[in-house]
Amino acid sequence: MRRPFRERLASVPVVLEIVPPGRRASEKAVQSFVDRLREAMRSLRTLDAINIPEVLDENHAGQPFYRDMDPRDFATLLGSDLPEDTIANKVVAHVPTPTALRRWIRESLERYRLRNFVFVGGNSSWVRYPGPSVIEANRILRASTRGRDDVSLGNITIPERDHEVDRLVDKTHAGCDFFSTQVLFEAEPMATVLRAYGRRCAAQGLKPATVLLSFAPVTDYADLEFLVWLGATVSPRTEEALLPAKNLAPGQASLEVARTLWSHLSAAAAQSRPPVPLGVNIEEVSAHNFDLAVQMTREFPAWREPEVPRSGDV
Repeated sequence: MRRPFRERLASVPVVLEIVPPGRRASEKAVQSFVDRLREAMRSLRTLDAINIPEVLDENHAGQPFYRDMDPRDFATLLGSDLPEDTIANKVVAHVPTPTALRRWIRESLERYRLRNFVFVGGNSSWVRYPGPSVIEANRILRASTRGRDDVSLGNITIPERDHEVDRLVDKTHAGCDFFSTQVLFEAEPMATVLRAYGRRCAAQGLKPATVLLSFAPVTDYADLEFLVWLGATVSPRTEEALLPAKNLAPGQASLEVARTLWSHLSAAAAQSRPPVPLGVNIEEVSAHNFDLAVQMTREFPAWREPEVPRSGDV
């Protein structure tokens, strides 16, 4: 029996994030994609989990529109015979009541046999959402799974937000085991957040949650524009480094940027005592980058022996 994902959080977990197929996709297209993903998973010997986001759009009033398949249904299609765990994301801001969230948790555990979750808030700080806050949702899940040590819970971290370290500490107190970042292309402000989070946890005697650093392949300028629209920070210098070069295969530059960034951020995380545990979350983002995301996931073990950054690099 495979070890629960929660037990692997202390040993640099490797996660591949795959957007589920669209709700209107044909059965044949969905099955073809599932087969392709299962084949890739079999080839990734160091993969710990598949992270399945809940993708939705919000209108001007903050009401959701779901374009893609429910993460729990997609996890079911992937099957339970592979060694990797699945992580189902849920935007809790759109769950109508705490009772409805408890029902969702119960169904996920009993009917879908899931044990790994990521709770996400709403897109806008200006909208009054009907659902619980992420902290409230964390507490509801922990109360619903009291006595179980195999259920892992994640949240999202956005290092550019004001008071982000306070948010991380509060969510950790509420039961968060791991955080997944937005797609990263710059060391700052993530490095500063990691150091401050580690120091704050040490001061409070709190075990820091694992932080999954998110990276994504970029093959053209359209990829870069889309990721910036999603919230990624990209400096002009990094943008120039990411754009296709004549001497490199498409997407190769983004793999090198991600590897360098891992080196800088792992050094930053190690500066607190105890160090903030890290892992990686490789995002496909666009369907045409599926193979590159798999390649990035496969190559990650080679990143584990990074060059030590020069003073001032982090």
